[in-house]
Amino acid sequence: MWPSKKRRRIEKYIRWKFRGKETGDVNGLLLALENNKVVGQLGLIPVKFKHRSEIYNAQWACDLMVDPELRKTGIGNKLFTEALSRDMVSLGNNPSPRAEKVMLSIGFKPVQSGRTMVFPLNVKHLMNWALPEKIKFAIPVAGRMIQPYYSLKKNSLLKIKSDFEIAEWKNLNELITRRQESDDYTGIVHDIEFMSWRVEGLENFTPNIKTIKNKEGSYALHSEFKPYYQVYDWYCKDNSELKKMLSDITAAAIKTEAQTIQIVANSHEEEIQLGKAGFIKSRNIERIIYYSKKLSIDSKAKFYFTLYDTDLNL
Repeated sequence: MWPSKKRRRIEKYIRWKFRGKETGDVNGLLLALENNKVVGQLGLIPVKFKHRSEIYNAQWACDLMVDPELRKTGIGNKLFTEALSRDMVSLGNNPSPRAEKVMLSIGFKPVQSGRTMVFPLNVKHLMNWALPEKIKFAIPVAGRMIQPYYSLKKNSLLKIKSDFEIAEWKNLNELITRRQESDDYTGIVHDIEFMSWRVEGLENFTPNIKTIKNKEGSYALHSEFKPYYQVYDWYCKDNSELKKMLSDITAAAIKTEAQTIQIVANSHEEEIQLGKAGFIKSRNIERIIYYSKKLSIDSKAKFYFTLYDTDLNL
């Protein structure tokens, strides 16, 4: 299923990704067996989920795979039935059309979320990713026409003097916690345990996430994930602080020879501010779906989504 991703066949990585112990069962990975042969799997990354003032145990569903010869035989449904029997909220992010069909049919519901926005350091890279195959022949010409505009935007950001400094992620934890203590917060809890797992990562398998902050309480967590440069989570007090942060991010992205910067806007105001800096809305809003027998998320709630909440970039 993943012929080019060797890490997915290494036990150490699998145990880390699904937050299991070094030995013994990994509760975050379900396997379907037929005559002692693995014919399917479902990943379930354990996290904590906060809605309003309540915190729930939760799990991100990912990596649903079924042996091609045994698809449409109910194996996917059986894996999900087992997963949903657990006393926790189950979550999904941008599931494939096939996986989403299965998930919605068994009771998952959508919830509003943010939108990934991108800044093309190399316009041709973004166009190659975004355009339908039938019109990709126009990329070389269109790229030459559009690139000067984004080069101008990039240079404008680089000229901004920034007061952000490199910081240990633990020094950001108080700022992050303060944001999540709001009574109307809906999203993953980024506590010490989560941050230690996700930010510190796994040596030789995941990028080292860098952290910066300034005296105003603005911050960003970022790293390369070629060909992208990711801003995993961020907060800026105002548009002036945002421009300073983006100046540092752009410089860091250029050093790694990244092609495109990615960041999530979790409000309409953030979309506007990022748009003025040159960022483009991605084609789709981040699609979050959830399942719970105890929790019902009201229609006005919006899931605060970050690029390290689930298995993105892993």
